[in-house]
Amino acid sequence: MSFLEQLQIRLAIEDLNARFTRCLDHNRVAELVELFVEDALYTHGTRVSRGRAAIEQLLRARGAGVRTARHLYSGLVVDIEDAHHARGSCVCMTFAFDGPPPVRGTVPHLVADFEDRYVLGVDSHWRFAERHIHRIFEAPDNPGPVGAQR
Repeated sequence: MSFLEQLQIRLAIEDLNARFTRCLDHNRVAELVELFVEDALYTHGTRVSRGRAAIEQLLRARGAGVRTARHLYSGLVVDIEDAHHARGSCVCMTFAFDGPPPVRGTVPHLVADFEDRYVLGVDSHWRFAERHIHRIFEAPDNPGPVGAQR
């Protein structure tokens, strides 16, 4: 695989991750669900969602009420396996508040590691085949992932 092909894959995966956080922050559930393959696996602690329908149900459940959130990802590492498969990891820091902006005096709600597996679709779009969220730091008032078993 040429350097240019590898660069194109990396840029597409960077865009995928940026779209994920943007759609999540603005509650654009339909667009967010399209970033996953049909049978995707999406986990966060004990919460496990398999398939677009389950992921959509989960994302719609978290959209009750006015919520202000920003997810900032950094340190993306991409390991390209071949022209259609890659793995990646990054760190995501989340600020969240139940209510409208502007929000004053906030601290990070969560810092988590994202571990991903990506697949290139027949439509030439990269998507998440798997996304696993591993909590590293959490605010004292963070109740845990929406939909997780306690």
